[in-house]
Amino acid sequence: MTRHAQSRSLSPLLAAALLAFASACWGGNITIGRAVSAEVPPVALSFWRWLLAFLILLPFALAHVRRDRAAIRRHWGFLALLAFFGMAAFHTALYLSVNFTTATNAALLMAICPVLVPLLSWAIYREPITLRLVVAIVVSLFGVAVIVTRGAPESLLSIAFNKGDLIMLIAVFTWSVYTVLVKHRPQELHPQSLLIATMVMAIVMLLPVYLWESLAVRAMPVTPESLATVAYVVVFASLLAFLAFNRGIEVLGPNTGGLFMHVVPVCAAVFAFVFLGERLQPFHGLGIAAIAAGIVLASWRSAAGLRTPSPRP
Repeated sequence: MTRHAQSRSLSPLLAAALLAFASACWGGNITIGRAVSAEVPPVALSFWRWLLAFLILLPFALAHVRRDRAAIRRHWGFLALLAFFGMAAFHTALYLSVNFTTATNAALLMAICPVLVPLLSWAIYREPITLRLVVAIVVSLFGVAVIVTRGAPESLLSIAFNKGDLIMLIAVFTWSVYTVLVKHRPQELHPQSLLIATMVMAIVMLLPVYLWESLAVRAMPVTPESLATVAYVVVFASLLAFLAFNRGIEVLGPNTGGLFMHVVPVCAAVFAFVFLGERLQPFHGLGIAAIAAGIVLASWRSAAGLRTPSPRP
C-alpha cells in the first residue's frame, strides 16, 4: 500500500480525534506557558522543546530519514518554511506573548486561526471558501466567545489588549500559514522524516536567538517546575501533538482542520476544572456544543468526500 493510499485509509472520524487530541495538548501548552512565564524564558522553552523532542524521536525515525534523505534535500526550502512558521516562530511568539497577556486573551486570539486559514488557503492555493465553511466558522467562533467571556459576550468590550496580544497575533498568523502549508507537504516523506527535518531546521533557527537570550536577558533555570514544563511540551505539545495534527490535516484539509483550534480554549477550561479546582458552568456546555456543531458542519462534506476517495491532482 502506498503512503497516499494509507493517508486515504484513515477515517474522517479518526482524523478528527487526532486533531482534537492535538488541540488538547496545545490547550495545556498555553496554560503551562502562562503559569511559568515568570520563570522560564520563552526562547529557551521553545529551543529545548525541539532539541529534546528531536533527540527522543531520532532513534525511531532514523530509518525513515535515511530512506527519505534525497526527498528532504529536494524539498528543503518548503520544509524550512514549515519549520519557521510552525515551530520556531509560532511557539516562541506564543511563549513570549503570555509574559505580557493572560491565557484567556491568548486563547481568544488563537480562535482567529480558523478565520485566517481559509483566507490563506485561497490566497496561496486558490482553495474555495464555501458558504458551509463560513457558517461553521461563525457557529464555532460563537462557542469560543461564550467560553472565554464566561457567558457574558458584552464583556468583550472591556477586554484590554496590550503588546502581548500583538505578539500573539503574530503567533496566530504563523500558525495559520503552517496549517495551510502542511496539507501540501511532500507526499513521499514519511511523517517522522518530516518532523525530524523540520525540527533540525527549527533548532538551527532558534540557536542564535537562544544564545542571545541566555547571555543578555536571562538563562533557563534548572528547577522541578522548569523540568516538568519542558517534559510536557516535549512529549505532548511537540511530538504527539504535531504527529496527530499533521496527520489529521492531511485527511480533513486545512480549512476544516483549522476549526479544531477552537477546541483549545475548551481544553483550557477543562484543565482549569481538573487541576485548579475551577467549577464548570452552564456556559461551558453551551460553548462546547456550539464549537462541536461548527466542526461537524464543516466536516460533514469532507467525510462524505472521503468515503469515495479520488486521487489528488
